Amino acid sequence: MDVFEILAKLEQKEASIGEKLHKLTTANLNPFPMERIKKGKLLLKLIYEFKKHVEADEFILAGMKLRDLEMEGLRVLPESK
Repeated sequence: MDVFEILAKLEQKEASIGEKLHKLTTANLNPFPMERIKKGKLLLKLIYEFKKHVEADEFILAGMKLRDLEMEGLRVLPESK
């Protein structure tokens, strides 16, 4: 899987996370599900940092952010057989 495929998948995930965060904050829940909001913001931050490292050709750092994303439960790469 090359970098462009990973970026495309992350952009899809980023849009999905953004939509979910918007739904959570506009649903007028009492109390807000703060843990889910916090996790969504963390995932968006990690995706943003991954993109910045790729743009700067810092692929080792980008790989570390990709690992952090997977540790947070956002699977991007297919599992190896």
